[in-house]
Amino acid sequence: MSASFNRRNFIKTSALTGAAVTLTNSIKAFAPAKKDKVRMGIIGAGFRSHEHMGNFLQREDVEIIAIADPQQRSVDEAMEVFKKYNRPQPVIYRNGNEDYKNLLKRDDVDAVIICSPWEWHSIQAIDAMKAGKIPGVEVCGAIKLQECWDVVNTSEKTGIPLMMMENVCYRRDVMAVLNMTRQGMFGELIHGQGGYEHDLRGVFFNDGVTAYDSGVEFGKMHTAKHNGVPSITGTGTENFIPHMVLGPWR
Repeated sequence: MSASFNRRNFIKTSALTGAAVTLTNSIKAFAPAKKDKVRMGIIGAGFRSHEHMGNFLQREDVEIIAIADPQQRSVDEAMEVFKKYNRPQPVIYRNGNEDYKNLLKRDDVDAVIICSPWEWHSIQAIDAMKAGKIPGVEVCGAIKLQECWDVVNTSEKTGIPLMMMENVCYRRDVMAVLNMTRQGMFGELIHGQGGYEHDLRGVFFNDGVTAYDSGVEFGKMHTAKHNGVPSITGTGTENFIPHMVLGPWR
């Protein structure tokens, strides 16, 4: 280990790296026109979106203009979040899976949060960037490698930034390991692998109505329909969350 390496500098560098990533995205996103209020759209109104909505609705500098979701139940549950914070209800787009495109046509939407089922993430993110909207994309963002490149290429072509909504990437220990890697402390890395190391039985095996610890139902109904977190084969055995710690290693 280098004599110049010490704990204080190590922690300082890690913290600054995380801050720089966040600030850079923010500056790029809003540099062309400073706004007093950010106008948001929500694509996918299942359980995962409710936390985002709640955070936005408590801020005076954010307004949720519109929501797109083809399921009436999801829309109804989202409206309860608006009632909780006594905020005006948004415009709703629920006329099928493609109606989110009409949300993207609005001139009064600056950015969108995408909380739809995973197979839609890259498609909707690309459509958002092409429409001039800044997308914040929930996990996992893409399923195939080519989809990742399609998202990157679209961002570079349009000049629209994209935020991957995986805050674990910026956790203190993860940023610390990233800093160690950049300093060559592990030598040359030739392989990386990650996974979602949690007990998810209460999520994958549910009754199709409630997302957590509610019984068992197999097939397309479980989790995917109501939580925006699909099981592509209907078995709940896939690992689609390798980016929990691999995300910032790019």
